[in-house]
Amino acid sequence: MESIKKKLEALFPRFRTMLLLSYFIIILICISLIGTASFYISYNSMAERVETASAQIVRQIEFNMDNDFHNKRNLLLAPYYNQEYIDNINAYPTMDSQNKFLFRQKLGDLFSKSFNITPIPDFIRFQIYYSNGELLNSSDNTSFGNASQVLNAEWFRQTIAKDGLVNFFSSPPVSGQDEGKTAFSTSMLIRDFSNPIGFIVVRADYNFGLFKGMGQRADLTANSRFLILNDSNNPIFDSSDGLATDIDVQTLAQIKGASGKFWTGNGDKTMLVSYTRSQYSNWKTVLIMPKKEIFASLNQIKTTAIWTALIAFFVSGILSLLFGRSITNPILNLYKTVNHIKRGDFSVRVDMKRKDEIGRIAMNFNAMQDELQKQIETKYVYQIKLQQMELAMLYSQINPHFLYNTLDSIKAMADYHAVEEIGQMAQSLADMFRYNTKNTDEIVTLQEELVQIDAYLIIQSIRFDGKIEYRLEIEEDLYNYPMLKMTLQPLVENAVFHGIERKRGKGTIHLRAWKEEEWVYIQVNDDGVGISEKRLDQILTSLRQPLYQEEYKLSAASGGIGVQNVYARYTIRYGEQFQFSIESRKGVGTAVTLKLASQLS
Repeated sequence: MESIKKKLEALFPRFRTMLLLSYFIIILICISLIGTASFYISYNSMAERVETASAQIVRQIEFNMDNDFHNKRNLLLAPYYNQEYIDNINAYPTMDSQNKFLFRQKLGDLFSKSFNITPIPDFIRFQIYYSNGELLNSSDNTSFGNASQVLNAEWFRQTIAKDGLVNFFSSPPVSGQDEGKTAFSTSMLIRDFSNPIGFIVVRADYNFGLFKGMGQRADLTANSRFLILNDSNNPIFDSSDGLATDIDVQTLAQIKGASGKFWTGNGDKTMLVSYTRSQYSNWKTVLIMPKKEIFASLNQIKTTAIWTALIAFFVSGILSLLFGRSITNPILNLYKTVNHIKRGDFSVRVDMKRKDEIGRIAMNFNAMQDELQKQIETKYVYQIKLQQMELAMLYSQINPHFLYNTLDSIKAMADYHAVEEIGQMAQSLADMFRYNTKNTDEIVTLQEELVQIDAYLIIQSIRFDGKIEYRLEIEEDLYNYPMLKMTLQPLVENAVFHGIERKRGKGTIHLRAWKEEEWVYIQVNDDGVGISEKRLDQILTSLRQPLYQEEYKLSAASGGIGVQNVYARYTIRYGEQFQFSIESRKGVGTAVTLKLASQLS
């Protein structure tokens, strides 16, 4: 008994069983309501629904038409995306024959790409005219006459009058073309806004494909029809045969205003007419539905209700199972995916293409997984980059170039028996290496960094024979301010070798630290040779490159262990609590400023 119960539960889960029962109940209620409903109530209800539905259909057709017209209007704007075309439009009258030919070809290529990059089923041709009526280009080598005829054409004058707004109009057929193909046209004036004389007019012709497609999507009844009327109430399209046909003048006279609906005719010829006018093109969409066809189904309601009651009970079970599976199976897939994530597998995704609420849940769940995986991967990459930079800093602590120069200086002074300076230099060098190798803490105080800088500048002052002057301006309460180890030496070293050493005469390095509101500023300033604008742009660009990219170049030879190392270490560790700036003028000097939150976390 227990095993049978488990099999039934596996076959009919609770959710699916509840869905099945609910479906049976809904069927019973619906059949009962249909069987007891009055014929006259059904009649009035259906009439109201049909009127509402017809209004919705014409609004939907109007919306689709406006949306398509808007897209067609955007195709005409192609020259505005490149100033070269606007300049050539202005200069066209003064061009020689060869340049005019090239410009006409470029215009034709531009619009050919616009109209063909995404094929438009109802597109026939485009034509481009200059302001004097000259035909510049045509996609099918057709024309509407000479320049004088074009200038006098009604559509050309209307387009100019709209001055940049799209002009929609029904098109007369082109000579030599199939007259049944041209349904409507769009045209637009394109010019430089500062030049009211030189402009082009682009015209595009379309067939009935748009209107036919809308009629098919509207799912009209067999004898229903919809029409498109222009702003003069002249028919452009009739879905009954694809071309404009004669319509009762009285009916057309009643189609006025922005929207409406009315019954017209008598007997079997009574019709429901619903219409709406587009604010975009000023054209009207009209839907005509015969009354006889609208209410024909009422006579079959009783018979249909009986057969529906018999069939529904048989079909409902099958449908409920199918619908139940379509709902529960995606939920089960989502549950399995959650289990994968629970076990640490973030690569699995919910494979679901539904558009309902369950599909949106799956889509959001996948997006959440992507974001979570990205955050984890980004964190790992940042940690790896931080380790790389710390390792690079460790490798750079013993700068061979600096060590060799120092030893050369010690040797030279030893030759001249400068015993006191040798002692100072050796002691300072020993203090620096002791600070680098024995102090393993990543966070030190500003005071500890300043001791390192003092030792460094003693060596450099002896090397350069008093060429370097060093000024210190530190607010008293900032000596214990915490900072990353090896922050100041790379900046001071840059000031010495790239600023003071290349300068004739003495130079000054000014190290300042002060506090403003919630920020602490630390600045290394020198009056050396400065940095050129081009080189400064290169340095700032290298600082802006993403830290998590696959290759983040750090090398002592390229200067990466100096400014880049300091910037990258602080950015990774403190993020928005750190800001960095470099100011420099050629021949004046350079100032590097670190802006840090007064309370670093």
